[in-house]
Amino acid sequence: MPIPQDRDTFTGNPLVSQTGTLVGVLIGVALSTYLQLEPGKAMALAVFCLLLAWLAVDGTLAARRAWASRTRRDEAPAIFWRRVGTKLVGLAALFGVVVIVCSVFPFFTQSSAIRWIIEASHTTIPIFIALAIATVLYVAVTDLIAEQPDDYLNQVGRAVLMQDFREEDVLFALRLLAIKCFFLVLMFSGGMAALSDLADKPAWAFPPLSAAWFEGLLRLAFLLDTVLAAGGYIATFKLFGWHVRATETTALGWLVCLICYEPFFPAISHAFVPYGEGPGWESVIQEGSAVFILWSGATLFCTLIYVWATVAFGPRFSNLTHRGIITSGPYRFIKHPAYVSKNIAWWLFAAPSFIASGLTEGLARAGMLAVVSLIYVMRARAEERMLSRDPAYRDYAESVAAHGLLAMAKRRLTSRPAA
Repeated sequence: MPIPQDRDTFTGNPLVSQTGTLVGVLIGVALSTYLQLEPGKAMALAVFCLLLAWLAVDGTLAARRAWASRTRRDEAPAIFWRRVGTKLVGLAALFGVVVIVCSVFPFFTQSSAIRWIIEASHTTIPIFIALAIATVLYVAVTDLIAEQPDDYLNQVGRAVLMQDFREEDVLFALRLLAIKCFFLVLMFSGGMAALSDLADKPAWAFPPLSAAWFEGLLRLAFLLDTVLAAGGYIATFKLFGWHVRATETTALGWLVCLICYEPFFPAISHAFVPYGEGPGWESVIQEGSAVFILWSGATLFCTLIYVWATVAFGPRFSNLTHRGIITSGPYRFIKHPAYVSKNIAWWLFAAPSFIASGLTEGLARAGMLAVVSLIYVMRARAEERMLSRDPAYRDYAESVAAHGLLAMAKRRLTSRPAA
């Protein structure tokens, strides 16, 4: 039985959408590496290629459908342009908040992404002017075809202009702004570092099945995931159905998510769960042996499942948000394939080190990694609580419980004849 698809999940064939996403990110990374650009330009080009792929495969179809099904509103042009102007005021105010935040807090001022943007801004003024014009046109067209044009952007503008406004919409806008600022800067900076690392130590420059080749492929998978994530935080376009429907509102939900990322996780990991501080895998597994091939292959397989889960999101990837229910790709079989595959890969990669550490220290470090996995369990539960407000997610969860990977395994076990 197929898993029901929510109408907001995607606008076309999921296989075509995932293929376009994968092709776009691969072309972007390959082109950035081939041109030997400096990290900032390389990351920008990689994300740009990805956005073009999304627009070509998913966005144009969505925009045509939205325009064809638009509701014609009987309102005077003056009302329309006044609302568009209010939205632009709200957008300018939010941009001002971004500038202030990125100029004050060390997390932003010390990030390679912000430093690169500041340096590039002196030579890319025409690009910023073009983006400003495109933004005005985008806001006007989106307002024209929206079923509910009185959105959070309009409410922020009304608040700035000291008119009556809905407080919940303004709070939603601030939460969304915090999510986009934090994660986009984090992902863009991580992508810059990963692209620089890839240029210095590409996986294909090492002999196949070697340790350097294995670790290079892991770095490449991390890079693809980071570029995909950065693109997702940019592509929150309502015109194409990629917008954020809701954000996490609970302190626990934010805590268990943010604790998994810099600058929080490195500090907490070093102080409380330094499970990775020990002998390397090479102290137990011989490079090139059959065990090495099986171990590295299993680790890479889990990592590829993790990247596949990000590919399935396409332009809708984002933490702490609801942007449509994803039911294709690995999500057809399990609700949290990214978290499950990532944690299994971590356990596989760390297991040789645990063995080499001896029984007492090995068990202690395994317990530390178990704490990290527990955080991901709590993170998954928090996401389920937020998404369960949507009936489409409840239908999806019921379908996975009945027809997913665990259900299939259970049926196979129970259908075996008794010995």
